[in-house]
Amino acid sequence: MTKNQDNKAESTALVVAGYGRRGKIHTSEGDYPFLCKGRRIRPVCGDIVTWTKNEQEKDAVVDAVNPRQNELQRSGHRGKPEVLAANVDMIFIIIATQPKYDPFLIDRYLAAAGNMDCEAVIVLNKCDLSNGENILGEYSALGYRTLKASAKSGTGVDAIEELLHNKSGLLVGQSGVGKSSLINALVPDADAAVAEISEASLEGKHTTTASMMHPLKQGDGWLIDSPGVRDFLPYIGDTRSVQAGFIEIARAAEQCRFANCQHLREPGCAVKEQVESGDISQHRYDSYKRLYHMTDDAKLKP
Repeated sequence: MTKNQDNKAESTALVVAGYGRRGKIHTSEGDYPFLCKGRRIRPVCGDIVTWTKNEQEKDAVVDAVNPRQNELQRSGHRGKPEVLAANVDMIFIIIATQPKYDPFLIDRYLAAAGNMDCEAVIVLNKCDLSNGENILGEYSALGYRTLKASAKSGTGVDAIEELLHNKSGLLVGQSGVGKSSLINALVPDADAAVAEISEASLEGKHTTTASMMHPLKQGDGWLIDSPGVRDFLPYIGDTRSVQAGFIEIARAAEQCRFANCQHLREPGCAVKEQVESGDISQHRYDSYKRLYHMTDDAKLKP
């Protein structure tokens, strides 16, 4: 603990909820609601912040955000980056057979994880309803970690806990895939709302409106529950970095004729050769091209 210029006690804390310039921090003394000292300070879940508090003050005051290990960013207004979470060790991409999973959405989250230097785990939730072997098998064969889970039966819950030992994890995915149910299974006191599935559209109804960070029951890990999305575009600063989310394309790229090959129309492209031979699936290559062009278009917005 140190003193700032106003002679207030100054400490560090973990942000466990963020709502713009407000939120909640976790400290050794307990949890406190906070306000940010300036307009430019925008903490997100997972941030380590410096804060102060007077005896007369009801809320803590966040003075600064410490340097981040990494950031989950999406492309926001006019293609500008919007930070959703920070200091994440592992991203759990939750899918289900109902609502039907979107392979392109999976690939975009994998691209986000790849650009964060963060491990991604694809989790088929509600495995008691369908095994989803095809989708898991495809990504497992590429080298991604996959597992099955069921909040209802408890399948896979211990495996997720083990992966999060002394780590910070983030749950992402479409609305209705059961993220809140998994949170409740992992953190019994979370009291997270369970999304209902619309019988008419088979799409989830949004229930989580802001990210929340929960301590795991064994006390040695953290889990962030993010709002359900139907669309997510990761912010990638350079189109050349898109391939970081496609490990088979990144591997093949080492054999391309040109070091700066974008795997679109260049001659001597090993990626395109492997697509033609079937070593790289057409849908993954199409997903790469789609994300490449979306990233390029986002950077051209005025």
